[in-house]
Amino acid sequence: MKIPIAKPNSELSDIKNFESRFIKEVHKGIYIGGENVKSYEEDLKNFLNVKYVASLNSGTDALVLSLFSMGIKPGDEIILPSFTYFATAEAVMHVGAIPVFADVEKNSYCISANTVEKLITKKTRCIIPVHLYGYDSDIENIVKLAKKNNISILEDVAQAFGSKSTSNKYLGAYGDIGAFSNYPSKTLGGIGDGGFIATNNYKLYKKISLLKNHGQSSTYQHEIMGVNSRLDSLNAFVLRNKLKNFNKISKTRSKFVNFYLDFFNTVDTILVPKIHENLVLNYFSVQFLNQNRNTVKKFLQDEGIQTSIFYQKPLHKQPALIKYGFRDKGLKNTDTLSKNILSLPLYSNPTDVELRYIHKKLTKILK
Repeated sequence: MKIPIAKPNSELSDIKNFESRFIKEVHKGIYIGGENVKSYEEDLKNFLNVKYVASLNSGTDALVLSLFSMGIKPGDEIILPSFTYFATAEAVMHVGAIPVFADVEKNSYCISANTVEKLITKKTRCIIPVHLYGYDSDIENIVKLAKKNNISILEDVAQAFGSKSTSNKYLGAYGDIGAFSNYPSKTLGGIGDGGFIATNNYKLYKKISLLKNHGQSSTYQHEIMGVNSRLDSLNAFVLRNKLKNFNKISKTRSKFVNFYLDFFNTVDTILVPKIHENLVLNYFSVQFLNQNRNTVKKFLQDEGIQTSIFYQKPLHKQPALIKYGFRDKGLKNTDTLSKNILSLPLYSNPTDVELRYIHKKLTKILK
């Protein structure tokens, strides 16, 4: 049996008459902008309970354009985790700012107010909490810390669409801007690259809306220098329909998560982060305490179960950043996780046969 780590196409079957409706959209001949994009943005606003949403063509652009809209300048310091995907630091570098890497907490894989506070200087302009794998990056305490020091917050919600804090508020709705990804493997994934920003700040929304379309305020009227970061209409059609089914989709993902929680509850050599009921996990990642991670990964691979390691080389050790001198020390948890963490299959609509197979193979290697 083959068990992939993700099934981006599994949710399409939940969309009523998807194939015939999709072909109809193709024949309409509207591929950029249009009603699908406008409706998708409106639906996202209602879902997240925010005032403004701007769709974009990637989660990376959501980060970059957000930083530009915030007025981040060369030499400004931005605090972010090292334990995340490269795009977060890449966005900081694109605007000429300086990434300052904070350590993460073992029980959440995310930065916290405690790991961030000691890094704040007079040059700190922004904090980027990354809600990694769908976990809450101590956002409420980070917001308090940021307000106290007059620092902006850009939430990286690429892997956490649908997750809420313990206060039942959506992640991505706390900061000045929330930057989301619609990459196919995300909890709200499309049929190609895509992303969006969510904010309650009109000025930031307006600036990003200009930036994403060549700085254009009306046809051939360009107010500022911008880029081409528009979401295509067919992707918006898929995303809009997936969003309508999101609560159902997230419940079927919870079936997978609860399966893992029950299994690992009896495994002393594995550490699982704290998970509360408001989280919608993008990946189910565990820490190996005494057993060799690579041995387990190889065994599962041979048995047809795909796993992945996110991220075995953290950002402060990446060649593209080391050459700039960003050799941050004191990232003990980050270095430990990069050596011990493994992500297991997680997707919507898992079958009982698949779960039994995974249980059998995990039992063989871990118990």
